[in-house]
Amino acid sequence: MKYKIHRAVVIGSGTMGAAIAAHLANAGVPVTLLDIAPKDAPADNKEARNKIVNEGWDRCLKAKPASLMSSDLKTFVTLGNLEDDFGAVAEADWICEAIVENLKIKQELMARIDEVRKPNGIVTTNTSGIPVSDIAGGCSKEFKKHFLGTHFFNPPR
Repeated sequence: MKYKIHRAVVIGSGTMGAAIAAHLANAGVPVTLLDIAPKDAPADNKEARNKIVNEGWDRCLKAKPASLMSSDLKTFVTLGNLEDDFGAVAEADWICEAIVENLKIKQELMARIDEVRKPNGIVTTNTSGIPVSDIAGGCSKEFKKHFLGTHFFNPPR
């Protein structure tokens, strides 16, 4: 069965997450890159709430070798935070998690994704050492059918 990725979400804007978002942009896939909002960021200040994702993306754009094949491709990437922009997850064909290697945090995120993921939406974890079955352990049976591990090498290409 063919499955086309029209829109993706990458959660986690660290070295790997931001570069995975760039890799998707290189392939012409619109992608939303999300990260947490700082705890002290005012609800009405989008720039402050996107501080972490903005910094992660800026580091990615300065990386050597370049993560984007052309600077024009940054138009494929939308930045946001997990509190204000989580709705993007419900629209994504592929949700790629690339957050801190902490089982509890990953499980909490997967539970949130499970609630909004569209039917047939693929969810992956970019974990390097936590068993995939543990990460999806508390999720629905339907979620688990669409969940798998991906492990991009650094830098993603």
